[in-house]
Amino acid sequence: MSAARHAVLAGALCLAAVPAVADVGATEALRNAVTEDGLLGHLRSFQRIAEENGGNRAAGRPGHERSADHVAALLEQAGYTVRFERFEFPFFEETAPPVLAAPGVALERDQIRTLANSGSGDVTARVVPPSGSSLACEASDFQGFTRGAIALVRRGNCTFQTKVGHAAAAGAKGVVIYNEGTEGRTGPFRGQLGDPAPVPVVGVPAEIGARLREARPEIRLAVDARTGMRSSRNVVADGPEGTTGNTVLVGAHLDGVPEGPGINDNGSGAAVVLETALRMAELGGGERPANRVRFAFWGAEEVGLVGSRHHLQSLPEEERGRLAAVLNFDMLGSPNPGRLIYDGPAVIERVFRDYFAAIGLEAGSTPMRGGSDHAPFARAGIPTGGLYTGAGEIKSEESAARFGGTAGQPFDPCYHQACDDLTNIDAAVLHQMADAAAHAVLTLARDPEAGKEREPS
Repeated sequence: MSAARHAVLAGALCLAAVPAVADVGATEALRNAVTEDGLLGHLRSFQRIAEENGGNRAAGRPGHERSADHVAALLEQAGYTVRFERFEFPFFEETAPPVLAAPGVALERDQIRTLANSGSGDVTARVVPPSGSSLACEASDFQGFTRGAIALVRRGNCTFQTKVGHAAAAGAKGVVIYNEGTEGRTGPFRGQLGDPAPVPVVGVPAEIGARLREARPEIRLAVDARTGMRSSRNVVADGPEGTTGNTVLVGAHLDGVPEGPGINDNGSGAAVVLETALRMAELGGGERPANRVRFAFWGAEEVGLVGSRHHLQSLPEEERGRLAAVLNFDMLGSPNPGRLIYDGPAVIERVFRDYFAAIGLEAGSTPMRGGSDHAPFARAGIPTGGLYTGAGEIKSEESAARFGGTAGQPFDPCYHQACDDLTNIDAAVLHQMADAAAHAVLTLARDPEAGKEREPS
């Protein structure tokens, strides 16, 4: 079934055909076995690995390699069939902070963020917005663009790669992308280009973009970086074959960013998946599930979802067709958290939503955007879902009223920073989300109809 067709059908599911109240008793033993102490123990291990390996667990670096070895050893001891999937990926590494100097525009260093895979260069030229839409999603937006200028474009509606490609084709010597200016998207931001750019590319807050657009000054834009190829790997652990021949794939990315140890992003998700896998093996008791559960710890998510893409592309067509459901857990312990469910196919989303309702905890929805490892599978038309507690987005008053915490502050103020360490975790919400994840994994493992559209009631 095509991705578009599946999306239409999934959106039209009759929710009444799915049990209205989660059978939480059926998963109680597993949820009781998944403990806060167990989760924090895994996070302490990831922290220690980072401290012993340059302060991070980034893909292609020793910290991630040691993390992969650590996770694989625990899974093998638990009885899983474990394999590594090795792949190469293009890496991007800044050797100096980016520079954007504009007369009359005060800029702090942390307001300028280089997009990964930006080109290197030091250029001085007038900054010019496209003549068409400021979003720069069409080549025609650059009709009459002044060759040799620095393009000023707005974030949103299409990929950074598309914007930069159109600008470079029009003769831009560099690209400045400013934030959208909508709620939660006003400040500094990071981004990833799918392919190396021929020109320097940086992102700035919405306010800076507005000032540059009004004044159109001559600016200096400089990026100093190096690129190349590195190797990384996924850790994949298979449980026993199920009676249906289908598989429920449960994943979290194991790599972090170079800036810090990556304990919330995404040690938290990896800890939840690992603890669930270990406790399921411990309590299995010889039970043969309806669906095999495959636990995956993705590499190189932070540089473009490389590990999850590699896994999907490597699957034979028949095996890909037997993926009944994919669950993704990326950031589950944010210190100013929300309890958020991906708004994917109802048949997956409802498992989480009914669970939270059954235990009396508030839960909200979050768009299934393309920035995490669920995206390749969702695009392939595979039923996909997951949980999230928030990253650098600003918490609204409504969200604070629903989940507690502080409005006007990020869900994770240490997102992609050195302070994303053990002190950056809300242990209580991590345990709540881990229980929800364990419930969903076991529920789908036991359901011979997992991932299938229900007949209208």
